[in-house]
This record gives sequence, structure tokens and C-alpha cells, in this order.
Amino acid sequence: MKKTSTQTKEQLEALALQGLCYADDNVGEPFSIKEVSERLGMSYSYFYHTFAEVIGEPFWHYVKRHRLELAAGLLRHSGYNINEISEMCGYATTSALSKAFKQHFRESPIQFRKIQVLPNEKRTLDIAVTITHSGSDTPLSSFFHVERCEKVTVPDTILYYSLISRGQNPVAEMVAKMTHFVGLFHKMQTLYDIPNSRIITGTLDSVPVTDYEKLSMYAGIAIPANDLKMIIQIEGRYPYLLKKRIQGGSYLRLPLPMDWATAGIPMYDFISRNCKEGIFKMSGNHFFISLSLSNYCEIFIPTLRKHY
Repeated sequence: MKKTSTQTKEQLEALALQGLCYADDNVGEPFSIKEVSERLGMSYSYFYHTFAEVIGEPFWHYVKRHRLELAAGLLRHSGYNINEISEMCGYATTSALSKAFKQHFRESPIQFRKIQVLPNEKRTLDIAVTITHSGSDTPLSSFFHVERCEKVTVPDTILYYSLISRGQNPVAEMVAKMTHFVGLFHKMQTLYDIPNSRIITGTLDSVPVTDYEKLSMYAGIAIPANDLKMIIQIEGRYPYLLKKRIQGGSYLRLPLPMDWATAGIPMYDFISRNCKEGIFKMSGNHFFISLSLSNYCEIFIPTLRKHY
């Protein structure tokens, strides 16, 4: 595939985002740039330059950074050991992860796990508070208690999503665009009558460690992975949507009488505090907010059964 004058900025962005989506969905698997470009039906050179131009960094730089940041998130919030985290993030050995991790973060995985407050963590939360006008010191924080959580089992799901914000101010973009995207996914639910689906929002990234300006926030519709008929229909009708597998298993479900934007900061404080105190440990970075009514949402936190 060659770049032509007929390809719009939106088309080039869509190609790059397909590559980003593939890297995220296969974070623990070995792959090469050539394999990704061929899968997307384009030449190595074309994909390489398009991705760097649109995303702002070379593809393999993104892949390495994303894997290491997810590893850092797992070190922060999960109960996995470093060997398990290495496998989950695409590193063949613990020593390979440790070497790359120290080069990137200037701390070993063991040392990193002991850090109480990360620089990016504080900065991201401070920015988000000013945008959403929420915080853990508000009366709303009284809703964020483990006693209010229900232990549920969530099936493996396929998420069809759009990245609703990337760039200099992702949370502000998210606030501005969310109503539009949620409306689109509600129409999908109505059109196809998908009773077991959820409209959800979250981030592809590890919030405590990813630079605020590089966060990728999404909204999408999650469908049970065993609903093959519906999956075929969605992929045939909406080929432009990005796709992500979300691991099922043990989750904590926390119902909240507030909108997603208000819930965001107290949610993160709740997760971080309970993981640090060992009340529960996460099985991955894929926590999300399920959206239904304008003044009601549900937080879903993947947990390790042995820790909760």
C-alpha cells in the first residue's frame, strides 16, 4: 500500500490506531513490525512512517513503552511476582524485563514496587481533578468502600471501541466527547438487541505511570466472547471500530450514584489505597467503568481470588 493524495488525515489516523490497537491487544505475545504491517495490509515502510507521524513516536518505541508501563502498573496494583509479570508483558525472562525496566524507569522492578507516590501519578490526578471537579475529599468518597462492592464473575468479552481522546489533554477531550460516543454505542445496543453487552469506558494505559499527555482513553461496547453471531454482525457492520479482548474472571463491582466523570478520581484513590493496604490485588490493568444512566455508573475491578 502506498500513500496517495486521496488518503485523508482521518484515514491515516485510522491505520495508525489499528497498529496501536494490535500492540495493546497482544501485549504479552511476540510479534514484529513486519507481521503487524502485513496483518493490516500495508508495507513495512508505509506502516512505520504512518504510525510515527500520527502517534508521535515509532511503533516499536510505543510497544516497548506500553509493555513496561503495564508491567509497572502490575507491580503497583497486582499480586503477581516479577516472573509472572514478565510473561504477561511479553518478556521471555525475568532478567530481560528487569534490564529493560531499569533502563526505562531508572529503578529495578523490586525498587519500583516500594515507591509510594509516582511523579506521573500525582500530576495526572491533579490535572484530572481540575477538569472533572472531583476528588477524594468530597462527600462522594463515602460511596467508595469495599463493603459496598459485590463479588461477581465476568465472562471473557470482546470490546469494540473508539479512542475518544489522545494527545495533549486526554481527560478534557474525554469529557467533551463522551456523550456523543455513548449515544452511538447505545444505538448499537438498540439496533442489535444485545442484552448482555455493556457500554464501558477506561484507558488502554497504566494510569500511575503513563505520561498524562500519552494516555489513550476509550469508550466502547463489550460483548461476551461466546456470542459469536453478534460478534460477526458487529465486525461486518462496524469494521472501523478497534477491538480488544478483556479477560473475564473474578471482579469487584461497585455501583455508584454519580456520573463517570465524578467517579473517576475517587475510583482511582479507592483502587490505589486498597491495593497498597492489601485489601485486594488486581489481576490486570483492565478495570473499567460501565455506563448506563447519566447519574449512575458501575466500577468493575479485576481481582485475584487468592487475595480477596
